[in-house]
Amino acid sequence: MVSRRVTAAAVLSLLFGPLAWAQDPVVAHIGSIVRVTAPSVSPKRLTGTLDGANESFLRLSTSTGPQVIPRKAIERLEWSRGLHKPVLKRTLEGAIVLGAFGFVFGTAGHDPNENEPLCGRRARCAAVGAGAGAVIGLVASAFAPPQHDWADVPGVRRARVILRPRPDGVAAAFVMRW
Repeated sequence: MVSRRVTAAAVLSLLFGPLAWAQDPVVAHIGSIVRVTAPSVSPKRLTGTLDGANESFLRLSTSTGPQVIPRKAIERLEWSRGLHKPVLKRTLEGAIVLGAFGFVFGTAGHDPNENEPLCGRRARCAAVGAGAGAVIGLVASAFAPPQHDWADVPGVRRARVILRPRPDGVAAAFVMRW
């Protein structure tokens, strides 16, 4: 009876072992561009292609060569959802900045010798500035290089304990990320 249980446990572990490993969120991103924060391995964030992962290490292919990073050293792991241009962001920034400038310009005193002032009212000056800023923002975003859209890989180092030396001893903190 015991030998059947051992045999059944061995067969089930062989059958369901790959399924349990597939639950690891890092494995789903093999082949993706990732950004790793591991201060004990490198003071800068490492960016490269995730070549492989097991329960102890990540293998990262970077521009300087392959890197093997222990999982315990990883503080943050992010994957790239692709390259994007920040068109809307730059358009809004330009509209807000030049709209505010137009609003301030519209409240400034005008030269009485002018026959026709450039902007007569605050709202008109703000609208002209916002429109010009939006156009400048669109043009700037068209010539801007694309940037990676980074997203956290779930389940990586959600809880950790940080120990820091203090003049009067040691401070400990328990940090959890949601």
